[in-house]
Order: sequence, then C-alpha cells, then structure tokens
Amino acid sequence: MTTCLRSGVLIIVLLGILGIPEPISAGNILAVYPHFGFSHFKVVMPILNELAHRGHDITVISYVKNPQAGAYPNYEELLISAPGEDQSSTTINLVPLTEHTPTRSLGVLIREYVDLHEEGQKTCEHLFASGHIERAIERHRNKPYDLLLTEYFNSDCQLALAKLLNLPIIGLSTCALMPYYYDRIDLPDTPAFIQSEFVGFAGQLNWHERLLNFVQAKLLKFLYKYHSNRADNELVRKYLGVEVDVEEVARTQTAFIFGNQHYSLMGSRPQSLQFVEIGGVHITKKAEQELPQNIANFLNQSAEGVIFISWGSMVRASSIDEDKLSAILEVLKSQPLKIIWKWEADETPDTDASKFLFVKWAPQLALLCHPKVKLFWSHGGLLGTTESVHCGKPLLVTPIYGDQFLNAFSVQNRGMGLKLDYQDITVPNLKKALAELSKNSYAQRSLEVSKVFNERQQTPLESAIWSVEHVISNGLIAARLLQSPGIELNGFVYHSLDSVALILLPLILLILVLCYLCKRNPSKLAHKKVGKKPKRS
Repeated sequence: MTTCLRSGVLIIVLLGILGIPEPISAGNILAVYPHFGFSHFKVVMPILNELAHRGHDITVISYVKNPQAGAYPNYEELLISAPGEDQSSTTINLVPLTEHTPTRSLGVLIREYVDLHEEGQKTCEHLFASGHIERAIERHRNKPYDLLLTEYFNSDCQLALAKLLNLPIIGLSTCALMPYYYDRIDLPDTPAFIQSEFVGFAGQLNWHERLLNFVQAKLLKFLYKYHSNRADNELVRKYLGVEVDVEEVARTQTAFIFGNQHYSLMGSRPQSLQFVEIGGVHITKKAEQELPQNIANFLNQSAEGVIFISWGSMVRASSIDEDKLSAILEVLKSQPLKIIWKWEADETPDTDASKFLFVKWAPQLALLCHPKVKLFWSHGGLLGTTESVHCGKPLLVTPIYGDQFLNAFSVQNRGMGLKLDYQDITVPNLKKALAELSKNSYAQRSLEVSKVFNERQQTPLESAIWSVEHVISNGLIAARLLQSPGIELNGFVYHSLDSVALILLPLILLILVLCYLCKRNPSKLAHKKVGKKPKRS
C-alpha cells in the first residue's frame, strides 16, 4: 500500500515537472460547411477529425461526405447532398479551359463576384431546404452547442445560427481571404501592397495596379455588405421567420478566422490576433506515401526525373485547345524528363507510353514529395501550390481563374517558379520557360522556402485545435476580448479623417485670409497707381 502511494505521488510530481496540461472538457461543436467543393471541405476535414479524436461531440452539416466520419461515434454528419449522389460529378471538372480569364480587369473581378454571389445564394437555398438548420436549433435546446465552425467564402446565411444560439464563430477561409472579410477582424487590407483573393500582380504594384487593387477592395466590400448580406438576411427571414443581420453577427461574434495560407508563400503583412494562418493543415504524412503501383513503377523507371502536370479538380485538362496541346506535346517530347499527366478523358494524346503516363487521378502530395519529381506544372490552386511548397518543388503555373493568379505571382515573386498564361502557351514560350526552370536556382529557392514553411512553433493543425478549444473553454468572452475596438468605428473615424480635417481646416482658412488680404493691401494698390504714366493733354 505504501509502495503504491509513493508511486502515485511520484507520478503526480513527474506530471507537474513535465507540465502536461489537463485535457479540456469535451465540447459540443456545430460545424456548417454547405459549399459543394471537395477541395474546400478537404481543408477542414483534418480539423474536424482531430476534434472528434480528442473527444468533442461534433455535428457537421455539409455537402461533401467525410470518408472518415464513421470512425468516430461522436461525429454526426447531416448531408445537404442527395442520398447516394455521385459527388465526383459536382466537385470535379467544372471549368473548361475555354473559360479562362486572361486578365484581372475590374470587369472580370465584378463578374467573378456576381458568379460567387449567385453560387452562394444557391448554396444557402439548399442548406435551408435540407431542414438541418431547424434540426440543429432543436438539438441545441436539449444539449447546447458551444461553438459554430463554418466557412467564410461567398455567403453568410448560416451565421443566423450563431445569433439564434448565441455562439462564438470560427470562420475558415480555404483560399486567400476575400476582401469583404478583412474588416470583421480589423485585419489591415492596405491596397498599396496587400492583394486580396480576387487580384494578382507581380512584385511591387505600380500606380494603376494600386488603383485597381484599391477600387476592388472597397467596391467588393460594399457589394458584399449591401448586396450579398442583404440577400442572406432575406433567406433567413424566408426560411426561419426571424430578423437577423448576418454582417453584424459576423462582426461581433467572430473569435478567429483560419486562413489557409502562410507568409512564406503569400508574403508578410500586418496581422490581427484573430487571423490564424493554418496553411498546409490538410497535409499528412500518410498522404505523402500513397503511391499506386503503376505510378511507382513509372517513377522508378525515370532516371532523369519527371514533370508532374495537374490542373486541379475543377479544370478539365482534357478540354485544352488543339493548338495548345500540340505545342505542349512538341516541347515535352523534346526535353529529357518523363511526364505524369492528370488527364480526365478516356482518350489520351498519341504519345510514347514509355515517356508519358496519363492518369485520371493522381496522389498529388505523394508525387510532389517524391525525389524523382523535378517540376510541377500547376493551374495555381492553393492546395496544390501549398503542397509543392511543402515538398520544395519548383512550379510552372498556368492560372485559369480566381485566386490562381495571386498564387501564381506569389510563386514567381519568391523565385520558386514562373507564371505562364494559358493564352501564351506556344512552342517558343514553353521552351523558354522550361529552360529557365531547369536552372538550379529555382530548385534551391524552393527548398529554402519549404524549410521556412515547415518550421513553425506549432503545426497548422495544433494551431487550429488550440484556437477551437480556447473558444470552447471561454465562450463568447474569448471572442469579445480578441476583437479590436476598430471594428466598432466608422471609416471616417477609423482613418482619423476627422483629425485630418481639424488640422487642415485652419490651414485652409489661413491661406484664404492671406489671399484676401493680399488683394486688399493698400500699398500694393498705391504701387499700381505710381506705376501708371500720366495722360498727355
């Protein structure tokens, strides 16, 4: 008995020395991710799975099914998609290459905003029509939720739940943060150098790029607040019969926004305590090793190395124009590296099978981290770009739409690769790009950035989990204490325009008075009279 007592005391002392924290009480989390894109849900899945693994109860309303949901008895899925729906038909191959946007003009940005708005409203309609919102409200009465996890992308109708259930919010931006979300957490959007998801420019902005960056940042904020959020409020009124201002809910109840980015790729910028960078959270050691046998065999037979081509899950690489495909094949055949190409169609280009491997699906992370892969030709999607940075591989980026332009320039600005626009794919241009990328400086720079990307105080997943459990433990007070006083100020006061006006007004008045006195100065008038010649009689 004495021995057991001594052992127990020793264990307690050791735990105290080691500083092992007590586990947090299990929380009851409501997660709402209604967007249909698998690449969006892929970012949040590791967070949801880890929370379930740690014992938190999770109710997830989503369009995309989580393959690992069945492993956790405390993880419940309420799917918006139809039972048995083939989600591959709705989450891949949505954008043919004929719809690429070669410029980032204001007109293009507004069209993209309108498309996102319409898509967001459809998403909200499906969410409310599913009946899952009412189901969550009913369950809250019996077992209250502690937190709302959701996505900040193109709609806010789901934030009515946070208002009705009095919950703190943690939003997730799966791409670079949209311009209309900056003000919610007082995150500086300084248009002189900070680019939002909608734009993409190389290096330091010149004056007309700064002008476009300024206009889009302010205009899209205005449109989202008075167009999208008003439409969200109408949907809440229609389906739930209550008056909710979702923009005010977001501003006053948001604790954190998780950003799927990292400064090593997207650049250093002024920060807010409420913005948590978790870029790379979807990357796992297991995914790095998942290579099918046919791909592994092809890699093993590639003595010189391989170029991996994948234009993501939403672009039909097989919809490429004939002249572009012909130019690509001509250049790729004449260079020494072999090719692994994600190609969706059954019919593949006529090529040498020993040099080209076409696959409908590719284990992207495992390929990028394989030593035989020397270059990644990407469309600039953030997940693939992040994976390439993690693995330290140079990139050739052909952006098609959205944030891909911003990501492409981020890669180029950091010396990790080059941007080659779709309309510029010709034999001379592609030869020049591949010759440039064969220089050792790109591979070296990619490894240097990768080292910075991977060296962090906490892993992205650890940062996310700590933030979630912090809010569960402290509730809305955590959100209120994190919030900057700046979110309560109007733009006139926030930018000290009242003080500027107070300083300038006396100066302007003084200048006006001096001008008036100069006009009425008698000595000046006398001087004018003396200077006149007398009239001859």
